[in-house]
Amino acid sequence: MFAPLVQSCLTVDHTHVFHRKGSLGGFIRLIREIRQTHYDWVLDLQGLFRSGALCRFARADNKAGRSDAREGAGWFYQTRVPLPSLGQAHALEILMEFQRLFDLEPAEPPPLKFDDKLSDDNRGALGQAQGKRVLIFPESRRKEKEWPHFEELNRTLFGQVPELQLVRVATSGAEPGKAEPGRLVNLSGYTAIEELPALIDSADLILANDSGPMHLAAAMHKPVVALFGPTDPKRFGPWGQMENVLSAPDADLSRLPATQVADFILQKLG
Repeated sequence: MFAPLVQSCLTVDHTHVFHRKGSLGGFIRLIREIRQTHYDWVLDLQGLFRSGALCRFARADNKAGRSDAREGAGWFYQTRVPLPSLGQAHALEILMEFQRLFDLEPAEPPPLKFDDKLSDDNRGALGQAQGKRVLIFPESRRKEKEWPHFEELNRTLFGQVPELQLVRVATSGAEPGKAEPGRLVNLSGYTAIEELPALIDSADLILANDSGPMHLAAAMHKPVVALFGPTDPKRFGPWGQMENVLSAPDADLSRLPATQVADFILQKLG
């Protein structure tokens, strides 16, 4: 399901699709597909058995993986990249250590760029915002990572900023809204995953739980306000924007009030 997003990234030349729930035969076909090309380097950034096995069977001059690889993946490559030397590291800091393989110092990556794949219907639904536009991603992979006060937040923001446009995007378990121009545009159920970068790029600010869209916005260097509960923002927060994290009391997102989030958003919007 994520392949179209990866394929739309201008950094990527080719993708190999791994079907997580596929058969052993499908995994073997993937290995054969990968082996059709000889690479200078193959990097296992995940460090689990299946990613390590793909690294092992790939044809390459050099292979490297994480020094904290699990499930025996470390046996599949000759070079193991050390962890950052400073205590508990952010997930991206661990991956940035791979830059040392190419005689580079770990440095913040430039913003990711994508094809503009926003549909005409969704572009029309957005219209021309009269003021600021905030893009809201209310979902996360785990329910306890989802903040429950988005509706209250909408009312609070509309009451304080007359020309604010809010755009809601949800992909699963959501009732599709009617995609019409207005102050509250609900694109839930109307948005393909490869359209997310164009939507993110159109917004002045992104509001999200600890989720993939949050990391995507940060990777695009777009301003993002991130709501954190049970997960640690020091390790999983939006890279380069840790000052934009709001952490819930006692890791319980229900205890993070809408008024606090609204005040923070208004501060960021200026």
